[in-house]
Amino acid sequence: MLGMLGYGLMFVIDVAMAGRLGEVPLAASALAANITYIPYVFGIGLVGAVTVYQSQENGAGQGESAPAVLRHGTVLGLFAGVVLALLTHAFAPLIPCLGSAPEVAAEAHDFYVIMTWAMVPGLAFHGLRSYRDTQHQPWVSLGWLTFGLALNVLFNWLWMYGNWGFPELGLAGAGWATMVSRLAMFAGLWLHPGRGEVRWAEGLQRAVFARLLRTGLPAGLHSISEVGIFAIVPILAGWISPTAQAAHQVAVSTASAAFMLPLGLGIAAGIRVGEAFGAQDAARVRAVGWGALLAGGAMMAFYGAGMVALRVWLLGLYDVAGTPTGDLAFALLVWAAVWAPFDGVQVVAAHLLRSINQAAWASWGVAIVYWAVTLPLALMLAFPLGLGAEGIWIALASGLVLVALALGWKFWRATGVFPAARR
Repeated sequence: MLGMLGYGLMFVIDVAMAGRLGEVPLAASALAANITYIPYVFGIGLVGAVTVYQSQENGAGQGESAPAVLRHGTVLGLFAGVVLALLTHAFAPLIPCLGSAPEVAAEAHDFYVIMTWAMVPGLAFHGLRSYRDTQHQPWVSLGWLTFGLALNVLFNWLWMYGNWGFPELGLAGAGWATMVSRLAMFAGLWLHPGRGEVRWAEGLQRAVFARLLRTGLPAGLHSISEVGIFAIVPILAGWISPTAQAAHQVAVSTASAAFMLPLGLGIAAGIRVGEAFGAQDAARVRAVGWGALLAGGAMMAFYGAGMVALRVWLLGLYDVAGTPTGDLAFALLVWAAVWAPFDGVQVVAAHLLRSINQAAWASWGVAIVYWAVTLPLALMLAFPLGLGAEGIWIALASGLVLVALALGWKFWRATGVFPAARR
C-alpha cells in the first residue's frame, strides 16, 4: 500500500511543483501526464500478471517456477515499455488537436515526449516489484521507491527552476526528473540482494508468456478503461476553459494519491487470494477477499472525509488557494469524497477477480460502464445541461458506484461456486 502510494506521490509532486510555474504549465502537465498515463497503466496491468502467476504457483506448491516468472516478467515489462513508448511518442503531433488552448498544447509537448520514454524503466520496475511482492519482499521495493521519490523532488527542484546553476527547463525538467528517478529505482531493485536466480540460459518459453498474457491483457484493458476515462475528462474540461482544466488537475491529483492505497491493498489481497486459489482453499479466498473489500471501502471513506475537512490546506499546497482555479477545485473535491469509498471497493475487487482467473469479465464490465454510461453522461451534464466541470465529476461518481457494485457482485458469485481447476 505504501509502495503504490509512492507511485501516486510522484505524480502529485510533479503537478504541485508545476503549479509554481503558473497556470499554463499546470494545465499542460494535466494534459500531457493524463495522456501518457493511459498506455502506462495498460503496461502496469499487463506486467502485473506476474503477481497472479507466481502467487497461484506458490499456493499450489510450485515455487520452483520463480526463476521463469522473473525472467519472463522482466522481458515482458521491457518489451511492453518500448512498444508503448513508440506508439505514444507517435501521437505527439496530435496534441494541439485535442481542443486545449494553443499555449497549453505548446507547453505540454516536451514534457509529453520525455514521459513516454520514462514508461520503459517504469514498467520494468513494476514488473520486478510485482515479482518481489510475491516473494514477500514488499519493504525492499518500498525502499527503492522512496529513494526514487527523493531523487524526483531533488531533480525537479534543480531542473524545473534552474537552481544551483542548472538550466531552467520548466515543465520538461519534471519529465527528465521522472526518467532518471525510474532508472535508479529499477537498477537498485534489480541489484538488491534477495532477488533470486534468473537463469537466462534456460531461455524463453511461449507457454509462460501465454499464461501471463491471459491475465495481463484483460487486466491492461481494464486499466485503460478505468484510467482512460479519467484521462479523457481533463480534455473535456479543457473545452470549457484553462481554469476548469487546471482545477480538474488539482482535484484529481489529490484524489488519485489516495486511490493508490486501496490499489496497493488490492495487489496484496490478490497475492493472498491467488495463493489460496492455487491451494483450492475456497474459505480462505472468501475471507481474504471480503475483508479486503471492506477495508478498501472504509479507508477511502475516511480519506474522502479528510479531503473535505482539509480542502483549504490542500489547495494551498498547489499555490492556487483564493484563485478561480482554487475555487472550482474546492467544489470538485466534494464529489471526490462522494465517490471515494466506491473507488476503494472497485479497485480491490478488480485485483481479486484477476487472482481467481476472472480478469476478462472484469475488463468487459468496466469498459461498458465507463464508456457506454459514464462518458455520455459527462458530456450531457457538462455541456447541454450547463453544469461544466462539476457535471463531469458527477458522472465520474456515478460510474464508480456502478463499477463497485458490478465487480463486488461478480466476486460474490464467483466465490460462491468455486472453480474446480486452478488454471
